[in-house]
Amino acid sequence: MKSVFISSINPKSGKTVITLGIALNSRVYTGFFKPFQEKMITVNGQRVEEDAYLMQALVDFEANPGDLCPFPREKMPSLTMDHIVEAYQKVARDKELMIIEGMENVTMGFLYGLSCYDIVERFKSDLILLSDATPESLDRVAMIKDYLDYRKIPLKGVILNLCNDVGLENFLISKGIPVVGMIPYTPSLRTLHVFEIVEELNGIVLTGSENLSNIVEKTLIGAMSRESALRYFERARNKAVITGGDRSDILLSALNTSTSCIILTGGLLPAQEVINRARFLGVPMISVKEDTLSASEIVDRMIARIDPTDEKKIKTIKDEVARNVDLSKILT
Repeated sequence: MKSVFISSINPKSGKTVITLGIALNSRVYTGFFKPFQEKMITVNGQRVEEDAYLMQALVDFEANPGDLCPFPREKMPSLTMDHIVEAYQKVARDKELMIIEGMENVTMGFLYGLSCYDIVERFKSDLILLSDATPESLDRVAMIKDYLDYRKIPLKGVILNLCNDVGLENFLISKGIPVVGMIPYTPSLRTLHVFEIVEELNGIVLTGSENLSNIVEKTLIGAMSRESALRYFERARNKAVITGGDRSDILLSALNTSTSCIILTGGLLPAQEVINRARFLGVPMISVKEDTLSASEIVDRMIARIDPTDEKKIKTIKDEVARNVDLSKILT
């Protein structure tokens, strides 16, 4: 049985997108395993690891999400490699290909002998590293490649996310770093849904609960005069507007443009006129306790969730990975 271990240099490297895309393009009986839990979500009243839930729904239908990603990260100090092997063997039975997903940073677990390096070494997996194209990240790639050589762990290849610079690819190859793909910026994969924002901010939905599946392509802060607000808001479609609940002028201007949702900060409720207008238009208004700056920073840090029922996004992921990654080097 062949196994591929996918790890990343830093957060937001596109690990879930690449993992899913490779699995969807596999032509053999494929399984998934992620030793350590990262982001937990609630599905039908049950807490499940986000990537395990996605992969069970789309790839490993017969598995239990809890088996696909069994260990809370905080339990790491009490675990051994034998625990990892036992959990892996439970879901790998009869599979022809196993895709193992690491954590957001390739070095996590190093202190306990449970890092990416240790697991790859134990399972003799092919290692794929994901990275963005910033100089700092590429320096880390080069250092990790040297460390892998020291431990005699082969690096199957690097995939550069949000990058289509062939010159950079050739430069890395000239430094002895194999590159097996580059994923360009794809706007449709970066969009959030309103319900994700509600969950992340633990918000209270005041209006528009029937439209929480609206997509959010841009976030704007409403902190200007009414005269400037309308011109400002007209520049962006499918946006989330973040402002204080007491800014009725700003809120009404936002509602007169293409707005996916409005985030009301500071726990302040808007005037009834604003609520009635939002309810008439079906625009979700979400009350949160955070101030405007804090709410904006939280939303900016969010990574768009991949909903297994979002057929359009799933197809885009499969097609983008097939188009931009040398799958023949990874899957054969």
